[in-house]
Amino acid sequence: MISIEDFIEDIVGKAMRGHKISVQDLAADSGASSTSIAQLLEGKVDEATITSIAPHLDLDPQSLIIAGRKSWYPEPVNIKGLEMYNTKWADMYVNSYLVWDSSKSIATAFDTGANSKQLIKTVHSNDLTLESIYLTHTHTDHIADLARLKSSFPSIRIYVSKKEPIKGAELIEDEHNFSIGSLSVRSHLTWGHSKGGLTYVINGLERPIAIVGDALFAGSMGGGVVSYVDALKTNRKYIFTLPDHTVICPGHGPMSSIGEEKKNNPFYPEFKKNKHT
Repeated sequence: MISIEDFIEDIVGKAMRGHKISVQDLAADSGASSTSIAQLLEGKVDEATITSIAPHLDLDPQSLIIAGRKSWYPEPVNIKGLEMYNTKWADMYVNSYLVWDSSKSIATAFDTGANSKQLIKTVHSNDLTLESIYLTHTHTDHIADLARLKSSFPSIRIYVSKKEPIKGAELIEDEHNFSIGSLSVRSHLTWGHSKGGLTYVINGLERPIAIVGDALFAGSMGGGVVSYVDALKTNRKYIFTLPDHTVICPGHGPMSSIGEEKKNNPFYPEFKKNKHT
């Protein structure tokens, strides 16, 4: 089973960095002690502290408590024409995806992860034509095995946001439409973690899917390294407006769904009314 990417300490740390608030200032604002907040950032869960600090970080307290208890994991996803590859990169794991139209045997890869051997094996074992690679963003862990894919499929075309150009890749606009056989795909700029982060929304499989890169994780989100505010804003605009049964395919951690994220993701408290049981 693929581990949840972010635990309570990661979520609180990201929110504090996003709000540019120190332990001392958060303690003063919330009434929680600096010691209890510091311990929370080390993974030592105190639910009273969580309840006190959550509103000051614009986090949902109940979802945050659930994250602290490690009591939620998304439902498994098994869709024909969608395969996920979870590969080790340094001290973490990173995902890449293969999506294909079974009726036409045409496929597209999304990111490469640290090692694309299994992705290549899937292409060959299903007798697919891999036409293209679309990148969610250009952080090294997501493009680490690009050379192997290019050498394995010399005619393959690589696409990336015009905001994150790399050698050998064709540049695309924020709202870019393309197809994978009979599947329709549209890209959206979900930036903040990186300046050109793209989400690819794919329709035509048994459920719609959104390949989100590091914009969103199961129960969390990517760090707003470039802009925390815009990371939240563009996720709300382009990801959380998708149907609840849409599958979320993140850059790290397990797949999830829009409905599950509305209920369980602490960064989006507006969806939590009457959701917790």
